[in-house]
Amino acid sequence: MPVSDCTAVILAGGESRRMGKDKASTLLHGKPLLQHVLVQVEPLFSDVLISVRELRADIVNQQIVDDSTDRGPMVGIKAALEQVQTPWIFVIGCDMPFVSTELIQQLALHRDGHQAVVTHVFDRPQPLFGFYSKSCLPLMAERIEQGERSMIRLLDVLHTCMLSELQVKTVDPQFSSLMSLDTIEDVSRVESMHE
Repeated sequence: MPVSDCTAVILAGGESRRMGKDKASTLLHGKPLLQHVLVQVEPLFSDVLISVRELRADIVNQQIVDDSTDRGPMVGIKAALEQVQTPWIFVIGCDMPFVSTELIQQLALHRDGHQAVVTHVFDRPQPLFGFYSKSCLPLMAERIEQGERSMIRLLDVLHTCMLSELQVKTVDPQFSSLMSLDTIEDVSRVESMHE
């Protein structure tokens, strides 16, 4: 079932230092990582935007350019919230190819009365897979101005709903949605597991 009042934003503007090359175009089973994510999220959202550092010819979806000198996901998320027409965005990294649409739908159900909805697994909040409302903007702007760009610390001061491991497990037993491929070794390992 589609998620209403929301734009999906795929973060593809990171520096990919650990990968050693551009993450979005890194191939997994012959297909770019970004493509794996798009296939899963496009059916759920009326609009899907890609957050990038500079415009890319290889991406057909609408792109949001975060050209500020500040770095980090909060800057990209803030730029997306400023530009979308919807009251909510759903944020996901381009290196998370095993996303469960059921988990996204589950998170979407908890938006009422909150500014952010994320999961809390592996002993910490997972800020780069979740929903953020436009009401987060003033706080994000303030914190970026102060040089405080930790998404996890931001969640502490927002009205945040965090789904527990138990809640996540009911729809995504392996927590595969939250698996990010940070290195070439991660990609190779996943490919060899699914051969």
